[in-house]
Amino acid sequence: MSRLLDTFAGLCLILVCALSSSDDVCANEEMSSQILSGLNLLQAHHANGASTIHTATTQSRLRGNPSGAAAPLDEIGYAAVADRCCQAEMKEFIRRSVVDLGMEVCVDAGLTGIVPFHSCGKGPQSFEALNANLLADSASKCAWLAKSGTCKPLDLSCPGFEDVPPAPDCGCSISQAVILDFEKATMVQNNLGGKGPGSGAQEMRFGNIGDYPVGQPFEVVMSTSDRFESGFTSFNGVTRFPKFGNIAMNTAGSPSGYSGEINVKVSFVRPGSTTAVILPEVFFAVFDVDGDPGLSNYQTVSSKGYAGYVTDVNTELAASRTVDGRTSFTATQVNVPNPTDPMTATVKQRQSMVMYFYANVSSFEINLGVLGSGGARNFNFAGKSALMDRCGP
Repeated sequence: MSRLLDTFAGLCLILVCALSSSDDVCANEEMSSQILSGLNLLQAHHANGASTIHTATTQSRLRGNPSGAAAPLDEIGYAAVADRCCQAEMKEFIRRSVVDLGMEVCVDAGLTGIVPFHSCGKGPQSFEALNANLLADSASKCAWLAKSGTCKPLDLSCPGFEDVPPAPDCGCSISQAVILDFEKATMVQNNLGGKGPGSGAQEMRFGNIGDYPVGQPFEVVMSTSDRFESGFTSFNGVTRFPKFGNIAMNTAGSPSGYSGEINVKVSFVRPGSTTAVILPEVFFAVFDVDGDPGLSNYQTVSSKGYAGYVTDVNTELAASRTVDGRTSFTATQVNVPNPTDPMTATVKQRQSMVMYFYANVSSFEINLGVLGSGGARNFNFAGKSALMDRCGP
């Protein structure tokens, strides 16, 4: 801790030098040496903490809880929390970072004020930048944080932070979202990847699923160019699970060249056409992401083009970073029953679901995978979920 506090002091002096208009402030060579020593310590600390970013292979990427309360205090943890677009999660991550620097929060509203600059509001940045911001703020006249045990009342000339609004939980907005209603949807086409159960165009097309603007209906089209083996194709669509859409996959005995993971493009179009429809916000939740010990496999899910995602605060899904910086989820729980309604879930069901949200899109991509020795698995999805209780109004 003493080394960390020396580092803190050194960096504060660096900030004073950088902001001062007088060369005399940093004229003392001994002081400058101490400052550089402190900077080197922090750089070494961060280099060690971030070393896994540079040396990890795809197979050994960090897996863990991406919540603000549990994510590691390093670049990987920062990126995972920022990727959520959940300011309440980032607030908790920053609070832990403050403690890790040997400091404490003196004015909670000041902590609230910095959060948007490290989430989707006005950021994100990086873990290195976060620590630099915290050190700079602690050295300011109107500091909202200070070395642990040294908090003092703000100077009367300082703003009181009273006008800083509380951080919303997650960045999704229920009032802005166009809800995809799979419960009322009808299957216009049901032949994803040519696997059936229908024939014709190799896509899944859901009709009667929503309208935008009001009174102008659109359809959801799902397509993939990946080769995959489908088990129980009669389950595809909304036939087996009437309140959900479903894609059945099977990796057991799949022919060579067939994948246990597929990329599905989800598009919004006018009925019977390919005319794109841009939705201001839309949700896409995947349920029952779990493992099957009998089949020795487990499910994975990731997406591309999202604005953020929502999981339960105490999610059991293991998060990892894809090579292009997105968050991927892998099951850790086994044999979790699928909910009978997307808006109702037990604790375990909440812990094994993820809901992505997208802004101003006509399409996005979702990746579904069955990893392990093989077996048929169902991926249930919907345009709403119990996790919406974490969204803003």
